[in-house]
Amino acid sequence: MERKIYVGSNYNPEHWPKDRWPIDVQYMKEAGVNVLRLTDLAWSRLEPEDGKFDFGWLDEFMAMAGEAGIGLILTTPIEASPVWLRHKHPEVVRTDKFGRIHGERGNHCHNRTALHFYVERLVDRMASRYARHPAVIGWQIDNELRAVHCYCEECLIGFQAWLRSRYGTLERLNDEWGTVFWSQEYRSWDEVKLPSADQLTISVSQVVDYYRFASDSTVNHVARQADIIKGYAPHHFVTHNSLGYWYLFLDLNRLAEKLDFMGWDSYPDVDSDNHHICIGHDLHRSVKPSNDKFWVLEQKNGYFNYSNYNLAIEPGLVRLWAYQDIARGANGVLFYNWRSNRFSWEQNPNGIFRHDGTPRRAYYEMKQMIAELGGFGGELVDASVEAPVAIIHSYDQIWGYEAHKQYTNFDYRRHIMDYHKVLARNGVTADLVEPQADLSRYKLVIAPSMAMVNEDIQRNLEAYVKNGGCLVIGARSGMKTWANTTIVTPWPGLLTELAGVAIDEFEVLPDHYSNGIAYKGKEYRVKVWLDMLETKTAETVATYTEKFYAGRTAISKNRFGEGTVYYVGVMGSTELIEHLLNDIAGERGIRMAPIPDEIYVTHRVNKEHRFTFFINVNRKPVTVKLDYPGLDVIKGEEVTGEAEIGGLDVLIIKSAVSAQQEDNEA
Repeated sequence: MERKIYVGSNYNPEHWPKDRWPIDVQYMKEAGVNVLRLTDLAWSRLEPEDGKFDFGWLDEFMAMAGEAGIGLILTTPIEASPVWLRHKHPEVVRTDKFGRIHGERGNHCHNRTALHFYVERLVDRMASRYARHPAVIGWQIDNELRAVHCYCEECLIGFQAWLRSRYGTLERLNDEWGTVFWSQEYRSWDEVKLPSADQLTISVSQVVDYYRFASDSTVNHVARQADIIKGYAPHHFVTHNSLGYWYLFLDLNRLAEKLDFMGWDSYPDVDSDNHHICIGHDLHRSVKPSNDKFWVLEQKNGYFNYSNYNLAIEPGLVRLWAYQDIARGANGVLFYNWRSNRFSWEQNPNGIFRHDGTPRRAYYEMKQMIAELGGFGGELVDASVEAPVAIIHSYDQIWGYEAHKQYTNFDYRRHIMDYHKVLARNGVTADLVEPQADLSRYKLVIAPSMAMVNEDIQRNLEAYVKNGGCLVIGARSGMKTWANTTIVTPWPGLLTELAGVAIDEFEVLPDHYSNGIAYKGKEYRVKVWLDMLETKTAETVATYTEKFYAGRTAISKNRFGEGTVYYVGVMGSTELIEHLLNDIAGERGIRMAPIPDEIYVTHRVNKEHRFTFFINVNRKPVTVKLDYPGLDVIKGEEVTGEAEIGGLDVLIIKSAVSAQQEDNEA
């Protein structure tokens, strides 16, 4: 692959007459498009009948695009299986918890052997045919995968085998699930069922393990295809386009293991909190530690197809969204779609081109951005996003909370968002990492509400802190085993020695109640979850001000080895979090400073240069302060002190890495 930022689109040649193809390719050349994604959802055109393949139309378009110098990503088009397959094997569609075949988009059963056969045959044909095609640079496996919750007989057999591998013996499963509760003890593996609607009682441990099994089944679905492709084309990259941060049932850390880098589909609403997109970028950048770059394989550029309303895309937004992708680590941005769809569920004008084949404003913004990147994009390819802070993001925790929903005012991912948002609005970018990740490079690690903890996680956190790290543990932590049952020792369980506290009592408040927290001479209102801490080796940092536990410890600080642990026993006040994190950042040498509202700042750094991205989501100009003098790479002008960014515009400053090193030494 060439050293450049790839910018392009999804293209569906099978949707349009052949005499239109050269017109579109010419528009692409004029804009500087250097990558296209093909064959997305095109299974029925590639294999119109069982075992009869037609690649002629694809060969013809690929030759045309290749001659234009456009790199190609081929998609394994599995999300939309052909009608003939579902008629021949209706069982490839998932079975719902009521025992009914229940489809909806993308809901194939990833454990069905019939599906495996047809998927692997198609992927083998595609990979063997195009492994040496000069225009192909990579592959996208499937499309926007879900961890399909299927309850068919093959899933039952698979789940029982998965449990045997995990627990070894039925006695251990009974013990860890706590099946003595409500007389659910199992006497044979055949008695262990899926958590389907016909079960009289369903254990929360059973449910969280089912979520793990379903995610693993989809991970295996990707791995089988990746192995086939890499067998023919080890020189091509393999990726996938995830549904994003808010889809909760697929473990992207495991999914990414067989991929060269992660990808996702970014569809921001015009009027949404832009931070929701930023955290999505940060998650997908973080799930593949060996390659901290990612691609946005579908970037919104028009009206959304699945919405109750559609605001117009204001001038500048398409370019801004794409630059924000790049600012947070994307080395590729593909707009969805090249031409607005005419059919079925996606008939809104969501393409670079309108339904009638004429270019929308998005085409010219894309063209402008590609021209701008020509001057500096190559330097960004190896530049990593500077992220001195890690936030623990655990799919197991998500599934544990989903399996055992207790309090409607608590949401694990929104709790993560509170910390992430405070850091972002103070100019600090955070990685979102799993609790077993290598934490050694981070100046600060934040672990919000990690209810389930096992010994591997305990050892990893202890090693990080012993070696001088700083850990913030959030409320509602260390309460449960890895099987989602309550521990038999005082909370926070395996984290007790690390935190230096014990949880004496707790309170969960309704929305109309709050309590006060006294921290450094100021009172803050908190709500949701409040742990009452009994300090052991820790010191008190903040206390409650009201009710019978007034004066009790709410936030503590403990020395452990060469490092420090804070236990933050409260939720519900971003102001308190901001004050606390500012103080901790000062101790850890992390630069935190408030930035203007709706300005998002990130840094991409290589060996020689730092590229500081300012993304202005405001509709009016904003002046920002610059930490270091440098070159405005878009305008080609030297700037220092401060600079103005236009509304819905970007500013990218290139400065020498040595400038920060000298500043740190001073």
